[in-house]
Amino acid sequence: MPPLFSVVVPTLGSEAKLSPLIAGLARQTLAREHYEVIVVFDGLEPAPAIRSALEAIGARILKLEARSGPPIARNRGAKLASGEFLVSADDDIVPEPDWLARAAERIAAEPDLDVIEGLTVKPGGRPVRVRADESAQYILCNLFVRRSLFERIGGFHEGYYDPENGVFFREDADLGYTLEQAGARVGREPLAVVTHPIEHPGFWDPLRWAERYEMDALLALRYPDRFRERIEVHQLGPFKIRRPVVRACFFHVIALVAAAAALLAGSPQAALVLVLAALAALLLVWSKWRFDPLKLPVVVLVPWVMVRAWLWGWVRARRLPAR
Repeated sequence: MPPLFSVVVPTLGSEAKLSPLIAGLARQTLAREHYEVIVVFDGLEPAPAIRSALEAIGARILKLEARSGPPIARNRGAKLASGEFLVSADDDIVPEPDWLARAAERIAAEPDLDVIEGLTVKPGGRPVRVRADESAQYILCNLFVRRSLFERIGGFHEGYYDPENGVFFREDADLGYTLEQAGARVGREPLAVVTHPIEHPGFWDPLRWAERYEMDALLALRYPDRFRERIEVHQLGPFKIRRPVVRACFFHVIALVAAAAALLAGSPQAALVLVLAALAALLLVWSKWRFDPLKLPVVVLVPWVMVRAWLWGWVRARRLPAR
């Protein structure tokens, strides 16, 4: 009898990331015959210790010959799956012992569901994303999708990975919106919990964060209405604030360019006003990293990297073959 779940994990093979995940999978209270684990090594061999640990929990190992990116790695892993539901997970999460059992209970209670979002929290228990409304978020480190429906929609769109720079982003939203378009019945299960580490902790990580916005163009072209209404929308009282950090990056760059033009035109007062406005926008960008003074030398570059990535993303998205 096929298992209920196929847990599919793409990875670059970091032992520090995988070891806590493997330990968490070994602690699952759901009976082992009800789930399988498929780990996709994206272009490299698993270390012997990791291979042994995965074999000890009965995981299947797939190695891609060349680095292909998470969307492709997840699709390749899904092709090996036999479970009724694909479970999308990341290699750096730590699942609660009853993670799969809680999802199984929800499916038993509502067998018509096609998609279940678990709850993903940061260390300490806070959700990784704050919801502006009740719409689904499709966080890929804790998402359950009926395999037959996943196959019907063609899986992940593989254009959300750029092999030139290794950037990947927005494949989660694209998958979710494609599932919605296909009529998926979506539910949330807050008792199916995984913990995800804090994102972008390193010194250079803000630049990598900004580079990811290359992928916004593809999502905006494929799902313009959903992109506008659901991507990075924040609720402030009765108001919705759309993409504040992204817009602050653009404002910062435009204001500085305008300030330089004003100075060349002989208007130093106008230039000063524009520079002050640009600094105010940079403060908003810096707030994403909680005004960490150690990050400031890198944060000043973030708006320029963001704008370059966004512009290149539109060029790239129009070159991709239609799906």
